[in-house]
Amino acid sequence: MTRVEHARKAFIPQNIDGLLVASMANIRYLSGFASDENNVAVLLLTPEQQFLITDYRFGEQAEEQCGATNTQVVVRDRARETMGQLINRLAANAGIQCLGFEPNHFIHGQWLALEQELTMETKAVSDVVERLRRIKDTDEQHFMREAARIGDQALELLLPKLKPGLSEREAALELEYSLFRLGSEGLAFPTIFASGPRSARPHGMPSERRMENGDLLTIDFGAVVNGYRSDMTRSFVLGRASAQQREVYALVLEAQQLGLEAVMAGVTCAKPAEIVSQFLADTPYSRHAGDGLGHALGLETHEKPYLALGDDTLIVPGFVMTVEPGIYIPGWGGVRIEDDVLIKESGIEVLNRSPKDLIEL
Repeated sequence: MTRVEHARKAFIPQNIDGLLVASMANIRYLSGFASDENNVAVLLLTPEQQFLITDYRFGEQAEEQCGATNTQVVVRDRARETMGQLINRLAANAGIQCLGFEPNHFIHGQWLALEQELTMETKAVSDVVERLRRIKDTDEQHFMREAARIGDQALELLLPKLKPGLSEREAALELEYSLFRLGSEGLAFPTIFASGPRSARPHGMPSERRMENGDLLTIDFGAVVNGYRSDMTRSFVLGRASAQQREVYALVLEAQQLGLEAVMAGVTCAKPAEIVSQFLADTPYSRHAGDGLGHALGLETHEKPYLALGDDTLIVPGFVMTVEPGIYIPGWGGVRIEDDVLIKESGIEVLNRSPKDLIEL
């Protein structure tokens, strides 16, 4: 069964007979059309066909990318036909009575204007395609291994260049240059590079701060291969580590190992989070431990489900999840260690290979 056929099967419990897809990740997953720009296309799934609706800027690209999925490309003449008129025409020909749409992916004003033009019943349905995307097939797994491999190599190239006096921004640019040179088609997300006290910021963007001896460094980044992302964090000390830096690092490393051992098929997403949360709660740094343990990963960096307290989603083979505990102490610094994990029938495969023992640079 193809991805589109699986999506149509998901219509049944939703009581819809068509779906208007606005998420660019979902559109790529179902049709093959890929764009870094939002709101440049929508995908209309009918009971028998699928239509990629775009404009003249992307028509040729869409024809090239959508052929393998049997998706019909419709280039809308924006001067002669509104989006609503075009969808009405295609939906009427397909006999659609109730059209589902993705409420989380349309701009509110855009949807209000479109809804006024649509003549069929509409229904908000969430996560129809996202649920299909959770289980990665063999091709997707291959792309994610490659993205992780590129990340490992880029980090290895960066470490000898990290010296006192180098700014966070300069270091991040060096890392990003290597990612692209090694074959990444983009950045999985804006690179996080924080040094010294700034490493206490879980998502600290690179600044002009220049690194100093004794700094903790947190580097969180990812590569992209055929749309699929990696997401890895490593922490280091520039120069000799202090006793407290060693203590915090060892606790985070132990927490991450506990998380890796707990993430497996057949348990809920909450279970590993509970185990790691309890471990960190029993340390002197309990109030500085980050919330949550990780998230799913794929065509987007942050996907559902989450390794978090209260998430009762059952982990199944094919999920790719991050495991990334951290301790963040304002004014002092922070440590996070993160790997991407492929869930298998028996056990897991850690996609990242970069060392995790404390490295003093």
